[in-house]
Amino acid sequence: MESSTHSPVLLPPGVQAAVVAATGDRNVEPELAWLSWSGTAWRLAGRSGAVFVKRAAELEGERARLDWLEGRWPVPEVVGLFHESGDAWLVTRELAGVPLFHASLGMEPSNAARLFGEILRGLHATDASGCPFGVRARGNVLVHGDYCLPNVLVSAGRMTGIVDVGRAGLGRPDDDLAAGVWSLQYNFGRGFARDFLEAYGWPPMSDQAIEKLRRRYGSGSR
Repeated sequence: MESSTHSPVLLPPGVQAAVVAATGDRNVEPELAWLSWSGTAWRLAGRSGAVFVKRAAELEGERARLDWLEGRWPVPEVVGLFHESGDAWLVTRELAGVPLFHASLGMEPSNAARLFGEILRGLHATDASGCPFGVRARGNVLVHGDYCLPNVLVSAGRMTGIVDVGRAGLGRPDDDLAAGVWSLQYNFGRGFARDFLEAYGWPPMSDQAIEKLRRRYGSGSR
């Protein structure tokens, strides 16, 4: 969930030093980017650019995935991973673009849904040879693992970034499709799943099958 609320978080020394080096500013104020059961993230912007700081119990897996995905997907550059104050802190550089659901895009939900499907088709076509994450099995592809609209950044109708890749790896394509259908309904309401699935190239589904797919994500299977 996006927010412009300033957060009173006190960054540990190592994290603070990394933020200062990356932003060129010692007085940047953290803005809460999102807060969930899995962790918290802040955005900090300075003269030399902006970074995101994510705090969670475990972020080594996401750091490893960011390293492996570099050059394959447009993922954020890692500034550093730190273990301080009893938690993991991941600092990454901000990517261009805004989340695909963002009102500033001025995009009709049906068009956003189609672009959402086209982007996912391209992600799933990525060469996953040697991928060390997930399960290598027939039909599995390189999946995002939490393919929701806030995790896809776009600008001028084109993808500019993929974020929150802590669950990325080899998996079933319909896992990402389930997340996508759930996210479309959550962000835009009902009626856009077919645009998404057709743009991806998925075989036609009944309304009941689409709802079952959506509920698979919402049931906590992720």
